[in-house]
Amino acid sequence: MLGPVRIKDLSPEALSRLIQRNRFSLQLVKGKVEEILQAVKLKGDEAVVEYAKLYDRVEITAEELQVKPFEVAKAYGKVGGRMLRAIKKAASNIREVHRKQLPKSKVLKKTAGVYVRQVFRPLGTVGLYVPGGQAAYPSTALMLAIPAKVAGVRRLVACTPPAPDGRINPATLVALDVAGVKEVFKVGGVQAVGAMAYGTQTIPKVDKILGPGNVYVTAAKMLVYGEVGIDFPAGPTELVVFADSSADPELVAVDLISQAEHDPLAVPILVTTDGRLAAKVGEKLRTYASQGLRKTVLEEALERSGVLLLADSPAQAAEFINTFAPEHLEVLCRKPEKFVSMITNAGSVSLGASTPTPAVDYAVGSNHVLPTGGVARFSSGLWVYDFMKAINVEYLTPQGLKRLRETVKAFSEAEGLPAHGLAVEKRFKGRKGGRRR
Repeated sequence: MLGPVRIKDLSPEALSRLIQRNRFSLQLVKGKVEEILQAVKLKGDEAVVEYAKLYDRVEITAEELQVKPFEVAKAYGKVGGRMLRAIKKAASNIREVHRKQLPKSKVLKKTAGVYVRQVFRPLGTVGLYVPGGQAAYPSTALMLAIPAKVAGVRRLVACTPPAPDGRINPATLVALDVAGVKEVFKVGGVQAVGAMAYGTQTIPKVDKILGPGNVYVTAAKMLVYGEVGIDFPAGPTELVVFADSSADPELVAVDLISQAEHDPLAVPILVTTDGRLAAKVGEKLRTYASQGLRKTVLEEALERSGVLLLADSPAQAAEFINTFAPEHLEVLCRKPEKFVSMITNAGSVSLGASTPTPAVDYAVGSNHVLPTGGVARFSSGLWVYDFMKAINVEYLTPQGLKRLRETVKAFSEAEGLPAHGLAVEKRFKGRKGGRRR
């Protein structure tokens, strides 16, 4: 763990390492990821099965890749009533929030014979990557599938890694079913991304792949972009907590631990204006890491990426946070609204001691699939628009085209594209007073 250290005392090299975080890891895995993608593209199901055995340690046949209805029914039997109620409650909240994001077709221009309107259409087939591996993520299944259904996507295909016994986590299966996903495949990692990008004998090719994953999955999504659409790089989780002397060090520490337990590459950072708070948080982090159920993961995440930073002022803290552009930002200070007014780059911002990141991740209804690695500088978190596309529809009357005639002609001549101008001029050949003879 780095710190406590003052932001102004960070060397340019140390600051760069902080800002870059997991981007170097993407370069390290690129070669292996390309190899797997190419194998899946060429060999289809055969490669998917081979890599499932190699990386997921599961013996599975191509016929067993798709989850059968009886497996979904069994999953309901294994998920207790408490968990089922939680899934349904979270689904209801997510659905409510995302329905209010739905765009409406609108007229953009309607003057002097020139009409422009914008309409929205759902994507045709969408691939959802639901992570698995070291933990199960039924919450992510809901966060991906429900906005897609709200947007009106016609076909949803979900891929999620199986356990060594070949089964999918029951809560994840139930969550996908509650969200309305009928095509679920027992495949994870790079091979899942490749299968959805290129299509195999069993897994259909999709139009866009969405969902978070580890560094391999993130690299795979970036490499198949163009073959299919993707949302954004959503890799190992990140949490920056901004806190002043009013914050409870216990709550700060447990919130950082809650994100560090995801992944050894998780990034937990405290930025504070109070040195005593930083020292107390550091002590509590070490205690939690040594006692946690995921001790190895916690210790590695804190050792690799845990940082305690001291800011001379809230403005300096905000400047660092905007440069870092975290996935999650928690604001635990006396005037959180005043501080958040200075924030321009973050995937999600949680205000106050009663809004811990896990509550947002699981239950509030806003989406927890968020940009990582600094991508929040130019990208939003997942929302209903990610499952739709806007189409502009234009209509000109003869008089409307006449009013634009000289503008088109000028641009046509300036750009050396005479046929552009000709396409307009031909509309006026043989006309008098704007009417055809």
